[in-house]
Amino acid sequence: MSAGTQVLKPGSVVQDSYRIESLLGEGGMGATYRAINLATGHPVAVKVMSPAFAANRQAVELFRRESTHLRAVQHEAIIRYETTLQDREGRLFLVMEFVDGKPLKHYLARGQRLGSADVLGLGLRLAQGLDCIHALGLVHRDIAPDNILIPGDNVKKAKLIDFGLASDTIGTDKSIIGTGFAGKLDFCAPEQFGLFGNRVGAATDCYALGLVLMKVAGLAVPGEGKGLAAIEDRRDDIGIDGTRISEPLCRVLERLLVADPAGRATDLVPLFEQALLDTAHRLDKTPAAKAPPPSAVPPLPPAVEPAAGKANARAGLLIALGLVVLLALGGAGFALMGQHGSARSDAVALAGQALQDDDPMARVDALIATGGADNLNAALGSLMKLANDPVQPLEIRREATLAIARMYDPATHDPARSPFAAPDPAAAQRFYQKAAALTEDAAAQARVSP
Repeated sequence: MSAGTQVLKPGSVVQDSYRIESLLGEGGMGATYRAINLATGHPVAVKVMSPAFAANRQAVELFRRESTHLRAVQHEAIIRYETTLQDREGRLFLVMEFVDGKPLKHYLARGQRLGSADVLGLGLRLAQGLDCIHALGLVHRDIAPDNILIPGDNVKKAKLIDFGLASDTIGTDKSIIGTGFAGKLDFCAPEQFGLFGNRVGAATDCYALGLVLMKVAGLAVPGEGKGLAAIEDRRDDIGIDGTRISEPLCRVLERLLVADPAGRATDLVPLFEQALLDTAHRLDKTPAAKAPPPSAVPPLPPAVEPAAGKANARAGLLIALGLVVLLALGGAGFALMGQHGSARSDAVALAGQALQDDDPMARVDALIATGGADNLNAALGSLMKLANDPVQPLEIRREATLAIARMYDPATHDPARSPFAAPDPAAAQRFYQKAAALTEDAAAQARVSP
């Protein structure tokens, strides 16, 4: 346990109401503990921000935002909120229901997968939770395996967690962290990479759910492990290999994984209910002797068998510069409840210093000069944000677009200065063309300026 997050000890009491029992897990900005409600005797999960970050205005805002969103949501597929407290030292405590379970990521890391019917059952459960938050005007923005808790090893009781990044501005790209990147890159929708106008909404959660269900079904997730370079895998609709999963599941995934959010399925509950009805009908019509062969990846029953040991937490989250401090220090990390068994990496020190600089391109240059996968991906994320931000001056947008093109261009590609392992002439051409269009816009603007 790091000194920065060890803020409570077993036996200590919070606000005369909750006795700390044990540490459940740590995130970048704080830790989560199992505690007992002294008035009722029932267990709870208490998330506390560490003193080192309590003075960070944006971090505190994310913490308060999570409690606000959880207070508004009442659904069995969503972690239940109890209260928010603040002690005399100014520390914030978020008290939630305690759920004895593991994140979905735990099972995936061990190579476990579900059959098609059970994937649809999990999808329906999560769709019901998403339907609830979307009806309230919320967007989760970070649907991923480590934000899906499996209580008692039973996927039929899955719960969505981690609302620290949630936005209450459906239909726009605004949130408490502005227009910066939010979410986990392996499960991000195209619009979170800046495509399709960078407009994050309910459809964004639907796309991420589709990617998660692909993973659970044993299918390869396009762009997984590529960091921000995954943008190239998600420009177009994702085709599904229907030979390894059932036709109803294939149909659902194709509806969820439409690249343009305007054409993506968002009425999820009827979609999954119909797919489950079709699945049941097909099973009734399928003789036992003609049952499909088992998947190459061993499926799991709905109630996942308990397994000893813990899945290794995935380190080195690749994040865009706009959130490199908030996410790596806890925007997505600290908001993840401790019992989910996941830790977050510390922030990139240089990026933290660069955020104090007023020159956005200088920040990017500093990250590129330092090198390393995290810094290069952060630089690309910042460039994408600048290039697509209409508030930025056209010259800054043009410079950012050209910088992205050079990262792709075979003539200028340098693995030490580009997050892409290999050049991509077609991608370079797209960004050069976009830069040329921005140059023309700037020239036209100059002609009409007094």
